Amino acid sequence: MTEDDHEPEQRYRTRDDQVDIERLRLSMLAEARDPKTFGLLSQVGIAAGMHCLEVGAGAGSVSAWMADKVGDTGRVMSTDIDLQFHAEMPSNVIVRKHDIENDSLPREHFDIVHARAVLQHVPSRDELVGKLVEALKPGGWLVIEDGTFLGFGEQGLPEPYKTIHQIMSAGSLDEWRDPNFGLQVLERMRAVGLVDLDVVGDIWAMRPNEPSGEWWFLALERAIPYMVTAGVVDEADGQSALEQVRSEGFVMMSPASIATLGRKPL
Repeated sequence: MTEDDHEPEQRYRTRDDQVDIERLRLSMLAEARDPKTFGLLSQVGIAAGMHCLEVGAGAGSVSAWMADKVGDTGRVMSTDIDLQFHAEMPSNVIVRKHDIENDSLPREHFDIVHARAVLQHVPSRDELVGKLVEALKPGGWLVIEDGTFLGFGEQGLPEPYKTIHQIMSAGSLDEWRDPNFGLQVLERMRAVGLVDLDVVGDIWAMRPNEPSGEWWFLALERAIPYMVTAGVVDEADGQSALEQVRSEGFVMMSPASIATLGRKPL
């Protein structure tokens, strides 16, 4: 395997000294967003006997829920490039280490393909929509949850957190990321021929020490050491920002989460 073959895995793999905080962050994200995801999957008709694909499964909470819905006669393929956070799964779940950019998927195999907060981080995101559609059976559903950070970085927040938040929300720590990709998914699905298209979005209030906010504040906690090392943020300002977002009266608005659904024609 060449050095370039390792690059995607190294890009997305969590450093050993940040595993615990990332595990907690993923659990907060799941607790905050899983109910919305489950509603979307129910909307497209997940049922016993179906074959489903979960892309970027993280800890696997959505995969486990899917497994319960498809039952013993169904199957779930739960994939991620980094499986160190993935929980044990029921027997009808296939857990697979998988690079969605470079590894193949079976053609016309799945009734439902779902990806949440994945494509915005992948350089070839535009082409990936087509790749996921190829993996769907005719009549199958593609459900992509991404978002937009437009306006998220412009809130009236206290300094020094405001400046640090603007850097993070602009995605400037990750040259491959498009934090506004959620707004483009509908057109991508339309371009590859999906039908019965639907888009739903929501925002919510983010509070400290609650799943609503900790998925982001824990990401901030992970990012600040990198920002200090890069000379973008002063260490004292970074510490002050963490104290600000964990203060009892702190509240801010979330980015917009945008879910786009489309069905592959029969």
